[in-house]
Amino acid sequence: MTPSFLTKRHWSSRALFSEISGSEWTNPGIDLKYKKFFMADLFAEYDAINLYHHLHLRRAEFSPHFVQYLDLWFADEKNHSDGFLELIRLLFDSTEEELIDQLKTRTGNFDQLQEILTSEFNLLLLFAYDEYTSVKTYKKDTFYNEFGHQNFGTWIKNLIADEAIHFGNAIKILKYNHPSNLHKAEDILHSIAKLENTPYQNTFLFDHDGPHFLLNSSEVGAPVVEDILSILTKG
Repeated sequence: MTPSFLTKRHWSSRALFSEISGSEWTNPGIDLKYKKFFMADLFAEYDAINLYHHLHLRRAEFSPHFVQYLDLWFADEKNHSDGFLELIRLLFDSTEEELIDQLKTRTGNFDQLQEILTSEFNLLLLFAYDEYTSVKTYKKDTFYNEFGHQNFGTWIKNLIADEAIHFGNAIKILKYNHPSNLHKAEDILHSIAKLENTPYQNTFLFDHDGPHFLLNSSEVGAPVVEDILSILTKG
């Protein structure tokens, strides 16, 4: 069998949390400050649906590789949002109904991003920037190890691995489909970095103004751009 051009991992957030709830695990009394933290993560991961639907209308103009990228990415983000929903239910006795009521009213405003969403090349750089940044901030979420069951740690490690693969898949398509445009990447990435600190508009992208985002100003923007450019020029 010919291997797929893009990488996809297969695992289930709901299965991991079902194992916790079906075990002898008892809630150690999680500080309520984490609920706001996890709600921000839930909202951001759920908002992938807004970005997916926003781009879905343009599928005809995208390469088959990028269409596949979007479908695989969205499936993963749905799994991640399911995980945060189950996490909040488990830790704070929230009901699925109340959480879904808060999610289903969310709509994305893409006005401030329109200039950067103009082409597949730009979008791939935008995904690379966002996913790379997500890996960096999620790696700081070490408190999962304090929640009393190994599946909490397994879950966040799986999520980080998915985000890293999203980054790697974006880089792969950039190198394969757009080699003649890679000289433009630096300017575009710096334009993307300038969008840091803009108010979050439920777009999945640049959800960096909530309690869940643990990177400081010296860890985003230019350092991320430099890392991506270095990776793009290898191989």
